[in-house]
Amino acid sequence: MTAEIWNYYKDFEILYWGDKMTRRGRQGFFLVIIICLLLVFIPNAEVTWSALEITDTGAESRFGKVKAPPRPLRWKVLKTPHFEIYFYQGMEELVMRCRDILENEAYERIYPDFESFYALHPYKKIKVIIFTSRKEYQNSRANGLPLSTTSEGVANILNNRIVAIRQPTLQDLRCVLTHEVTHLITLGNRSALSSSLGGQVPGWMAEGLAEFYEPEDTRFFMREVALRDAVLREGLHTLSRLEQIGGNLDYAEAWSLVDYIARVHGKDKLPELLMEMFKRGDRDTTYERTLSLNKQELWENWKTDLEKHYVEGKDNPSIKQEHLPLIEGYGHQQDPKIDRNGRVFFLSTHQSKFFDLYMWTMDGCRRLTEQTVIAYDIAPDGQEAIFISDSDGERNLYKLEIETGKITPFPMDLSNPVDLAWSPRGDKLAVTVNTRGDTDIFIIDLQGRVLMKVAAGSMDERAAAWAPDGERLVYMLTRLGRNQLMIWEGETSRPLTIPDRDYLEPFWGTDDFIWCITGENGYYQVVTIDPENGEVQQVSGFQETLLHAVPAPDGRILSDVYAEQETKIYSWTPQEVKSDE
Repeated sequence: MTAEIWNYYKDFEILYWGDKMTRRGRQGFFLVIIICLLLVFIPNAEVTWSALEITDTGAESRFGKVKAPPRPLRWKVLKTPHFEIYFYQGMEELVMRCRDILENEAYERIYPDFESFYALHPYKKIKVIIFTSRKEYQNSRANGLPLSTTSEGVANILNNRIVAIRQPTLQDLRCVLTHEVTHLITLGNRSALSSSLGGQVPGWMAEGLAEFYEPEDTRFFMREVALRDAVLREGLHTLSRLEQIGGNLDYAEAWSLVDYIARVHGKDKLPELLMEMFKRGDRDTTYERTLSLNKQELWENWKTDLEKHYVEGKDNPSIKQEHLPLIEGYGHQQDPKIDRNGRVFFLSTHQSKFFDLYMWTMDGCRRLTEQTVIAYDIAPDGQEAIFISDSDGERNLYKLEIETGKITPFPMDLSNPVDLAWSPRGDKLAVTVNTRGDTDIFIIDLQGRVLMKVAAGSMDERAAAWAPDGERLVYMLTRLGRNQLMIWEGETSRPLTIPDRDYLEPFWGTDDFIWCITGENGYYQVVTIDPENGEVQQVSGFQETLLHAVPAPDGRILSDVYAEQETKIYSWTPQEVKSDE
């Protein structure tokens, strides 16, 4: 018997009922024998294993090692002190990144705080299965679910296993892996702790812990944008409402509540509170025994703390009071752009729960795509658009003829595009791709061939925007835990901002100033930056958070604005607002 068969056999759990094998166990045993015979009598056949784990809970779930059209996945395993990472061909560099994240960030951040949970039942290595795309994940699982329902990462507590997909950025990858590892370390050993533990852990505690242990610089920044907005409009959910976690605001509140408990009562109270929830559930006695207050008192104290924390910008004028949205209705609206003819393009959930590309003129709106659009840009002449979609489960570029609506694939030498920017001269694109775990920026021609490398360091470089001369770029770089701006001048790059706060979504205006949003703690406003000396000038001072700043030819600014759990596009001028100062 080969070593591969033997390892497969060892991982296969045979169930017994007393001294008799169950029907499911017999089926599994005979399946192993059949596979062994196939290898003996068909030695040249290529077999890709489907490791089916069987547990005594009655829950069978596919490990993921099956043939995935159009190519077989040849699985390997990387064993580390605390994880077993399963991957297939072409993922070697990505998996080494995952190893470092899992061991040096996730495990080291989480396990020491919950080590007492493993006093009687030692920690078991967590299996982590990595896929390059949602398409290969879905094909591998062979579960029949549509691609749109596939999660970016999931922790299977019953099998002590994580399945994760390569993320758009390194920040996202660190976030997802740490989040899911938190679930397994905090909740996965529950059944082994004691047979008497029968309490229910509320959703806010389970997800709040996972959000809390994510590295701060990886946490989805819209979480705190939503939280700040809810505090300002007195729209926080009750703890009863947070027993089930749903949207972005729920996750934000769950993280904030766990963070509050750690700051005010001590981080050591988190495992104590979780253990009491295991024993007694989500009751007042649980909180009284651990925090010396009941649920309502905890909620009131947390709410008061938040009101003191989110004060920046709350007394500024509201953009909603001074302006109407540029486009009424049309669901969530984001990422506005404007062409030389004054037509406004934007992404919207108007006819789908995912974002499609739309075009607005004074005559109304027109839907341009019927597939998920992640990022896009418009040709300088306004006749075409190139966009990124993962509607088939993999990120690819597509070209759209705006007049006819014709969409064709846009081939490219590089894989896994994340963002793009069309040169003002119309002859090339700056594309952000993720091929090894972090994002890098390249310039390609309109046939998809690589012309040159802009930035390909070990951290995320993304969100490139062209200067009006078509020779320089501004882009974002994750540096010292902050999103900073860099200027690329043809051969080298230089820092434009200092890491005092985040600078996001740069746009190089025809006035030769760089427009972007900057801020922290969920509050972002528009500034301009001189590309020569880095001088920053604030040009908006609204109460709400602004997410982009796109100068229009008439001097007005287009921004997607977050308020009351939705984003809408507004048009405003810098002279109409005043800053807090």
